[in-house]
Amino acid sequence: MKKSFQLFFALLAIIIQTSCVTTKEIYMFRETEEDSSTRHLVPPPPEIKIKPFDNLYVSIKTIDPEINQIFNPSNVGRGGGYSSGGTSSNFGDPTSQYINGFRVMPDSSITLPILGKINFVGLTLEQAGAKLKTKAEEYLKDPSVEVKFLNYRINLTGEIRTPGLIYNYEGNINLLDAIAMANGISDYADVRNVVVKRLNGNGYDSHYVDLTDNSVFSSDVFYLEPNDLVYVPPSNFKRRAANSDTYGRLLGTISVLLLTASFIINN
Repeated sequence: MKKSFQLFFALLAIIIQTSCVTTKEIYMFRETEEDSSTRHLVPPPPEIKIKPFDNLYVSIKTIDPEINQIFNPSNVGRGGGYSSGGTSSNFGDPTSQYINGFRVMPDSSITLPILGKINFVGLTLEQAGAKLKTKAEEYLKDPSVEVKFLNYRINLTGEIRTPGLIYNYEGNINLLDAIAMANGISDYADVRNVVVKRLNGNGYDSHYVDLTDNSVFSSDVFYLEPNDLVYVPPSNFKRRAANSDTYGRLLGTISVLLLTASFIINN
């Protein structure tokens, strides 16, 4: 009977040990004990290029409100001026952005009023702006132009406190900022095996990132691109926690059996 109790406590110890998560699994940006101050170089943000099916904000401004309305009617407010109210109402939510933006077609072009088709695919936003300005100068004097992404969105899923789509309006966004915008990771996140899936042609490339290591700062996916998908997988601790009720019932059953056997033997 003594061996049975020893087996019971050994089983209990194993379950407790395997149910624990170590600091190595959750401690982000680990440094060695000797490193009281360390510098980690971060590459410059990549120049994101326009791809087919991107949705773009295109603005062509002059000092003449009537000309503004002709060249970009969806960007103007009442009276033909570029009021903040007109811009925010037309581009303030994803539905409005989809309706009022200029979507890059499969033939790599967008079609603008008066200017006609312009090919932007493969260009950065700065290059697209320069190309648009050159085209607009054929009709206008000293136009001011802007080209921006309306679909700079990141999909965060998995062990994220607020999974879903986040939109970036600051030019670039890194992986850590994106996770912070989604209110961080859950208690069950496996931060050592974060996956970033990036569209490349007709498929997605998978990149694995270990947030417990400072190599994340030099990763090719530290800066996120439009339509990236970030997946934070669950840790083994979550699976063990999900089975904790089963373990508890099992231990309870074993305890009852051992106590019953002990009572029968002793009486």
